Amino acid sequence: MTLDELLSKTPEPYRPIVRRYGPLLLEWTMDEVWSFIEDLVKGRTKEAWERVMEALSDDMTAFLAAGTALIEDWDAENTANRARMAMQRTAILAILQVLLAACLALVGL
Repeated sequence: MTLDELLSKTPEPYRPIVRRYGPLLLEWTMDEVWSFIEDLVKGRTKEAWERVMEALSDDMTAFLAAGTALIEDWDAENTANRARMAMQRTAILAILQVLLAACLALVGL
């Protein structure tokens, strides 16, 4: 497949991305493509991103480092958000239990 053929199968909004990374994808073997797809499907976005950046060129080292730092920041924020959501669920459950007790008292149970 050529880059033009790949672009013709790509929706217009995504064509700039395919123009940038398409030549790399066309160089990959089918095993590399499937490995990349598997990383994305299994949620291993960091590994998928690293695979793309490493394949581009050695000049991308700084770009890869910036991408890695961004992913690490997102991971840290996600961890903090998980903790906040767990606390919110605990608080909501406590409120619901009090409301349940009040409702049971209202109906005489």
